[in-house]
Amino acid sequence: MLPARMPPTILVLVRHGETSANLDGVWHGSTDTALTQRGRLQAERLASHLAEHHAAAKALYASPLTRARHTAAPIGRALGLEVRTDAELAEFDLGSWEGKTYRELARTHRLWEHMQRDPDFAPHGGESPRQVTDRICRALARIHAAHPGERAIIVTHGGALSMAMGRLLGQDDADWHRVMDNGAVSELVLEPEPSLKSFNFAEHLEGL
Repeated sequence: MLPARMPPTILVLVRHGETSANLDGVWHGSTDTALTQRGRLQAERLASHLAEHHAAAKALYASPLTRARHTAAPIGRALGLEVRTDAELAEFDLGSWEGKTYRELARTHRLWEHMQRDPDFAPHGGESPRQVTDRICRALARIHAAHPGERAIIVTHGGALSMAMGRLLGQDDADWHRVMDNGAVSELVLEPEPSLKSFNFAEHLEGL
């Protein structure tokens, strides 16, 4: 009789709730921004959704930034899980370009052109795409290894996640086409090869 096969480890990826920077189209990577009122409501809806559909989760991790921790807090209460902060889950730090609008970053500083051309390009005091992708992928692999056959919820950031998924799913580190919405949920498995079971699920946010 063949031994029972262990179920896959599932990483339940959550993007933090809405912030003022999201509304204003401003880059707050390492800048510590609070959730808006709508963002707090999104976090509560997330908590209810995850308690209903991912109640078997064994662990809850979050970026140390306030917007991620405050999104994770109601999830922890709903599932009875401690929030474990992990510095490697933080957002892409743009250094001296923090606080600039996406328009400025694209038209004046040509950030995405630099990223496509050189994965080691970094604004003064900031990180390069390769550095961000390396640390996010490292964190995901570490959490995956710590929870064989289990589900782990990870509350982090849209930019950093899109870069990690670009690499894991065989695309490009600087691919920004897979950015999750605020408060959305995706399910990622890393073995036998990385794949998405679901992406950017947000039905729990309808009406907000």
